[in-house]
Amino acid sequence: MRELQQYIARAKESLYFSGAKIDAHLRSFMDAQAGACEALGRDYKGRIRQIYLVGSGGSLASMQTAKYVLDGLLPVPSEAVGSYQLIWREPQLLNKDSLVFFASYSGETEDTVAALRFAKQRGAHTVAIVAQAGSTMAREAEFVIPYDNGAIYEIPVAALIFFAGGQVKGAPADAALCSLRDGLLALPDILRRTLALEEKQAEGRARELLPAQHLYVLGSGPLEPLAYKLAMSVVMENLRIGATFSDACEWRHGPAEALERLQAQFVVLLGTDASRAMTLRTIDFCRAQGSRVLVYDAAELGDVHPLLTPLVMNSHTQWLIAYSAILRGITDLDERVFMGHNVLATGGAKWP
Repeated sequence: MRELQQYIARAKESLYFSGAKIDAHLRSFMDAQAGACEALGRDYKGRIRQIYLVGSGGSLASMQTAKYVLDGLLPVPSEAVGSYQLIWREPQLLNKDSLVFFASYSGETEDTVAALRFAKQRGAHTVAIVAQAGSTMAREAEFVIPYDNGAIYEIPVAALIFFAGGQVKGAPADAALCSLRDGLLALPDILRRTLALEEKQAEGRARELLPAQHLYVLGSGPLEPLAYKLAMSVVMENLRIGATFSDACEWRHGPAEALERLQAQFVVLLGTDASRAMTLRTIDFCRAQGSRVLVYDAAELGDVHPLLTPLVMNSHTQWLIAYSAILRGITDLDERVFMGHNVLATGGAKWP
């Protein structure tokens, strides 16, 4: 037990265990960059017809979350797309009338650097959201939103909410935006309070899932992108076991049949938005078939805006992953087997 806690103490210093410091990191970013992001929104108000939100891996999930938020705020359409997909699809709307946001912690992600250069060739306006101010993307983008901490998932979403503030100030959507912005400003205090409670129960959750060699991760509504991230960029990357993502509402359209012969283990992200009722139906069904279902319920987080629940729940699930990894013998949360070791990247790219 003492050794486990020593590893947990070390994990709190990990770059990828941002939940240990998320309240301070998010507050620091908002204090430093909220005004610049709003100014960017004002600068491009009325000048653009299309917004693209581009990233790879966990950064793509951040951009998908941001799109879910922006769709209800902006009259300008937005699309979240994987970095290479932006290039391969060659969208006609990617031109001088479009604004493209690129998210990459390192600013050196092979896929996203290539997408940035492609967008510039098409005449689009470009914004890089990166932690490394001296990175390739920071140098080549027209505008840079920098941050120097591990809140890799949360900060691109926060930046785009403040950007939306500059876009719609004084418009009919302003009331909805004010509610969302106030909720965002309240998040550091909520995170500090709720994560103190999550830390106490995370070990028990991790031991419950310890026998699993494959996890099904479900979420819907604003939590769908986080469920994708949790399965593909967290469970598989950190625990090195199998994981499958599904929208919680789509589970009944085919995948549910597998439970006739499969005893599965689930992690389900349950929101407080309109997707809640359908997600509860899915949870009840899976349990009725004998599956073990671990639920993270946004209703237990307190007064969190439904669209912002992913920004809180991301850190809560990180506690689960930290304990799960250590209990499985993976004690260095920053080390990777292939990523960052010149195995998966080409052309001198540093990541993945």
